[in-house]
Amino acid sequence: MESRRVEGLRARVVFDSRGDKTVEVEVTVEGYTARAAAPSGKSRGKREVKPFADGGAEGSVRALREASGKIVGETLDGPLAVDRLLREVDGTEDFSRIGGNAALATSAAAAIAYAGSGGEPLYRSLSRYLGADPGIPLPLSNVLGGGAHAGSGAPEFQEYLLIPVGAKDVMEAIEANVLAYRKLGRLLSQEVKGYPLGKGDEGGYAPPVGNRKALELVARAAEEASDETGVRIALGLDVAGSNVFDPRSGRYTLRSDGLYLTGEEMVSFLGELVDRFGIVYLEDPFSEDSPELFAELQRSVPNTFVCGDDLVVTRPDLIRSAIEAGSIRAAIVKPNQVGLLSLAAESARICHDRRALPVASHRSGETTDAYLSHFAVGTWCRLIKCGLIGGERMAKLNELLRIGEEVGSDRLRRLSV
Repeated sequence: MESRRVEGLRARVVFDSRGDKTVEVEVTVEGYTARAAAPSGKSRGKREVKPFADGGAEGSVRALREASGKIVGETLDGPLAVDRLLREVDGTEDFSRIGGNAALATSAAAAIAYAGSGGEPLYRSLSRYLGADPGIPLPLSNVLGGGAHAGSGAPEFQEYLLIPVGAKDVMEAIEANVLAYRKLGRLLSQEVKGYPLGKGDEGGYAPPVGNRKALELVARAAEEASDETGVRIALGLDVAGSNVFDPRSGRYTLRSDGLYLTGEEMVSFLGELVDRFGIVYLEDPFSEDSPELFAELQRSVPNTFVCGDDLVVTRPDLIRSAIEAGSIRAAIVKPNQVGLLSLAAESARICHDRRALPVASHRSGETTDAYLSHFAVGTWCRLIKCGLIGGERMAKLNELLRIGEEVGSDRLRRLSV
């Protein structure tokens, strides 16, 4: 690809959707300036890169400003070429010198600027560079939340998810999930007395109900929306098993259901939920230190996509090993877990090449940036997990609609369920 010069780099502290500080970066390539900010997660895997340098977001901005002279003036031979410079500038395995959020914001801004300087949107530049065929990922939408993303009294499972597997185009997919969300709100008003329809970090309802009850209500809402629209809506679940696991007792603690389960009992319990509710996607069902339980569950529910998040933290080596061990059939791809778009793209490629499901994902503390949508379309991601309600979530979905006008809104990537 054409070589283009980095002409400027600026960094600043901004705020994410939770009001926490994060890093935003502007990069100028051949006269074209692009801006990107990095999200932050609350439920984090221990193998993720460090989000910030010493001193938090301010420390990361200082470190990046000090290092900017090693980036400005260099030439890029592709949208992901700045990542090599970022590795050299930081020099650590976990981005502890400048912080993974500063690295990602720079990686994304430079990629957007490189593409824009050549008159292209990011998704098209990425797809040409990587050899991926552009396609629209199905939205994987959080409509009810618990765990670390919600307050006291909410279910322990972190996310109750909808996948509009029967949609014919991206507009229909988004509309079906929004309708199911609204129906869920009406059901909660009827079923949970006094509940004011409060929401968690990602915009999903956060009611004071048990995990089984939450699934029942989400399943009813999905069924009603499916009947009304004619679009089949499947269910997904993010357990966030590392947060549910109590290392002192060695049990998975589901207090709202009165359950305190061993690993083997958790395998059986989740298998029962899959059978009862037709769950097609099951994320982080166990602690990140229990890959053998992932494998056991995947064998017991072969038609469900058992997905790794904290287990693999977007690292290509961990994803490859987990797929080959039979622990997962899907992997979350969160760019800020590794700090670089190039590493996230390699993780998506590994999933694609091994017939696993790459899932582009937001974080609970998000920004209004939409480069995640371009990343998902321009790589091999078949799902995009970006929330549903809230400006920072809808920004990603609205960008898919715009991209769909160019690539074809009906070019949805499908699940075999």
